[in-house]
Amino acid sequence: MNILWNIFDIGVNCFQGFIMMYFPFKFLGGRFSDKFLKNHGAMFSVLYTMLISFLNKISVFEHFLALLYIALVFLYCITCLKGKMLHKLFASFFPVVIGLIISALTYICTAILFKQPYNNILIDHDLKRIISVIITQILIYYLILLSLKIFGKNKNSSRQLSHNEWILITVTLLLTVIIGALFVLISFDNITDKSRLFIMLGILSILIINTVSFYLIIDLGKKNLSVIENEKLKMQISYNKQYIDNADTEFNLIQKLRHDSKAIYQVLSDFLSRGEIDKANNYLKKLTDIADNRIIFINTDNDFANSIINAKLTIAKSFGINVSCLSINNFNGIDDIDLCRLLSNMLDNAITATSNLKCANKKISLNIFEDTGTYTFLVCNTIEKSVLETNPDLKSIKKNKHISGYGTKIIRDITEKYNGKCDFYEKNSLFCCSAIINVNI
Repeated sequence: MNILWNIFDIGVNCFQGFIMMYFPFKFLGGRFSDKFLKNHGAMFSVLYTMLISFLNKISVFEHFLALLYIALVFLYCITCLKGKMLHKLFASFFPVVIGLIISALTYICTAILFKQPYNNILIDHDLKRIISVIITQILIYYLILLSLKIFGKNKNSSRQLSHNEWILITVTLLLTVIIGALFVLISFDNITDKSRLFIMLGILSILIINTVSFYLIIDLGKKNLSVIENEKLKMQISYNKQYIDNADTEFNLIQKLRHDSKAIYQVLSDFLSRGEIDKANNYLKKLTDIADNRIIFINTDNDFANSIINAKLTIAKSFGINVSCLSINNFNGIDDIDLCRLLSNMLDNAITATSNLKCANKKISLNIFEDTGTYTFLVCNTIEKSVLETNPDLKSIKKNKHISGYGTKIIRDITEKYNGKCDFYEKNSLFCCSAIINVNI
């Protein structure tokens, strides 16, 4: 019988080890693959099982020792899973808190129902314990899957909480562990059934509070997401206006050239008929300079990219900067607003750094290429001396630092959003900013 009980306990511990690691994996996503096993989920599940088995040998109920479970889950999150640090803290606390609350609530209810001391329900090898354990595991499994389903439907909103909001949520979960542990410790004493009932109601209240907090998290995330979407719409309207203005300028230029073309041809014909080749060449050069003031550098399938690149490179030319551009034709998988923000900040940084240089042959180059869902944006600009040596943190050189200096951070944030990376380096008297975006992950 002892062997059978040991097998039963190990089986339950294995199940808990799996479910506690499965939640953060599904919530955060694997760093190495989209498969649980390939992200060392099985290994950490075994470690969790061993930890449960060890703590069960030295304590009837884990109470404050549950912090060791949280530490192990957090170790799994930071080594094998993606996501921000506060998301990983939440994913470490959440399943453990659910497991502790449900376990305590089920065992106390069973003790009250059968009028048994709480300790007996935890250690006796009888049918009451089997029923309590099975009901506990079913409830934990159901609540974990329900939570993942809710987070899955509201994945975007749950990610839009602010730094302070995530801290408050994590502190709430930590306090839940502490209060629940205190209730369980009190229940171990020789108290009356009435006191045990009050403890059960207290734990149930904690469960309700956390459930309400859970839905407030989702609701708060949705509201934050709405604010962000509104900001994106404002930005999109701004970019649309810029695109329309650029298109209108290009149209007016074409109309002007068409209107003047007859006169231009007549002047050139007169110069050539009189053999005045130099005058004809000078006249053509002036016409070329006029056209270069509003040249169309690229014409891709993405109107937003066309608007930003053509506008920014035209500004660069107005500062006497030689510009070049080589780009792919479409940007499938990249949000238009993210694309505009990335290009705008990369080119703005290059123009700001290059416009005040005194050297001749200043230049800015933009190269965009794609390989199986991985986009690379490379902007290089002329420098007179090393930027990384004098300003390694790439702090803003503008006067209004309180409203500027966010360009580099925005570039990093966008590449991080698409599981890419951002790099700054120098080569052949050029400062280069490389942004890599992955859309197939």
